Amino acid sequence: MTKKVGIIGGTFDPPHIGHLILAEEARITCLLDEVWWMPNAIPPHKSKSNTDEGSRVKMVEQVVRMSPHFRLCLEEIEREGVSYTVDTLHHLMKKHPSLAFHFIMGGDSVENFDSWYKANELKQLLPFIVMTRPGYEVGGQDTFRDLTILERVQLDVSSTMIRESLSNDTFNEYLVIPNVAALLKENNNE
Repeated sequence: MTKKVGIIGGTFDPPHIGHLILAEEARITCLLDEVWWMPNAIPPHKSKSNTDEGSRVKMVEQVVRMSPHFRLCLEEIEREGVSYTVDTLHHLMKKHPSLAFHFIMGGDSVENFDSWYKANELKQLLPFIVMTRPGYEVGGQDTFRDLTILERVQLDVSSTMIRESLSNDTFNEYLVIPNVAALLKENNNE
């Protein structure tokens, strides 16, 4: 039987409970064997991360320890430069031909998805798993080859919100796992 692997990619600056719930809901609902967490180097559709790659990887390492089904995938970090999802997924599919990959993303990312590099090719490449998020519409559903929408849990939390709360002393540490909260506090005091 083919092993099913979900890929959740992102800047993860920082990874938060929304990411965790998305990954686990995708795993449970779509019967994934594993979820690979893939921090990106430089996403082409976002400005450069405020946090260096090493610190982001350390935070994701803490998250993947939460489940025996989670793995850290450094494919984009190790390739360096701009991270085009379609290129990374082609590379992973070639490197691991026996695995059935699925791409996991939040509903907020779907909103600007058509601006991604080779978006139409990407939509046809593999199954997508998208979790809805309050205030965001999952449009263009018929343009995906295979799309599963997760609606059971909806959280309105973002890495941007967490970074802003750190800078103005309103940080709610329960939005991240304890080890990530400790790393954020440590880095914020430097």
